[in-house]
Amino acid sequence: MRILIKQVTVQDSRSEYFGKRVDLLAEAGQWIEIAPSIQAKADVVIEEANASWSPSVVDLRVHHTLPGGEFREDWSSLQAAALQGGVLDMLLLPTGEPVAQTAESIQFIIQKGFQAMAPLTVDNKGENFAELLDLHQAGANWFGHGAGSLQHVDLMGKCLQYLQTLPVTIVSRPDTESLSLYGQIHEGLQSTLQGMKGIPVLAETLSIKRDLDLLRYVRANAFGQTSSGFRLHFACLSSAESVELIRAAKAEGLPVTADVAVHQLVFTEEAVADFDTHFKVFPPFRAESDREALWEGLKTGVIDAVVSDHHPIEFESKAVEFDHAAFGTIGLETLFVAFMQAADARKLKQAADYVTVRPAHLLGVQLPELTVGSVCKGFVYVEAIQAAYAESMIKSKSKNSCFLGHQFAHQIQYVLQGATLTKN
Repeated sequence: MRILIKQVTVQDSRSEYFGKRVDLLAEAGQWIEIAPSIQAKADVVIEEANASWSPSVVDLRVHHTLPGGEFREDWSSLQAAALQGGVLDMLLLPTGEPVAQTAESIQFIIQKGFQAMAPLTVDNKGENFAELLDLHQAGANWFGHGAGSLQHVDLMGKCLQYLQTLPVTIVSRPDTESLSLYGQIHEGLQSTLQGMKGIPVLAETLSIKRDLDLLRYVRANAFGQTSSGFRLHFACLSSAESVELIRAAKAEGLPVTADVAVHQLVFTEEAVADFDTHFKVFPPFRAESDREALWEGLKTGVIDAVVSDHHPIEFESKAVEFDHAAFGTIGLETLFVAFMQAADARKLKQAADYVTVRPAHLLGVQLPELTVGSVCKGFVYVEAIQAAYAESMIKSKSKNSCFLGHQFAHQIQYVLQGATLTKN
């Protein structure tokens, strides 16, 4: 089948056509011609006003609810939500019940077309090591403690010590649980006004400092056995001080990377003023000064990627009093459109890279460059103010989006993966 895409602006910064308006012709899943104008016949012709072409989105943080959480998300709804958001590669957290912690379960996830993060400890309990080497040999190159941070200092140190010999990434969503316990929102103005226990920035920064100290320690005692492909990745930064800690660590030469959830770049603690549980996320929305620091961290390369932190929660766990509601928001479908809208407002250069090329590099996935002869993998999106985002538009099985009611300036229209074309 031949597919002709007319007059799109290329948003692939690696391509010689970057920033140019061109026609794209694909056949049998490959680009066969790219030119200012193509008159060839095609089975499908796509022509949209104000259209752009982007490489597919790569999401480094998706809460995995399978098995055990089919009522929140199943394989079909997960894939449908991903297609809606242009996400063709994603990393699933080890958060199913039971946890995917055998070689066979890791291989099963990979065969499904996903990337699998493996647990550091059995059942994410922080007591006994998982079969780390077996999981790596089965295809797991990322390891983490469920969706959070391993609290046991000695265990975390030994995980760093053992895994630093391999080309793998250890993930920490920094949190000191003894400080964040029972917290509901950011410790600041809103927690004072609403009389709710706050979650201090210190809970995050203390965890980062601890893990950086452990990393320094194991590297100093590695006897030259550290793999050049090993790194420690900090997920979902939310504060200005966290950005500065990562900035200093990178300047020191430590093998660290970091990401930020897209909703942290859009909202602040003011979002929870009306006790809307859709805005109850972890880490919590913090002060405006923190949000500004996160954007500056992106612009200066301290933060390497933007993620969705897609966390499906059933209706019953959100439609309760704020202090009883579960933390989390879905985000696969809105990662790209929400980020691009916010990035455009700040005139961030090569914005699409932060959700495509950059996370692909971290994850080690091949994201084909837009050039003649390469595989088709990306999507067409248009710029036009759409109707307010509503539950009826959501493909995910869970509807707990903090972007409900939000108006987006971009909409993904067509997703192309090889010879498969999907219209949203």
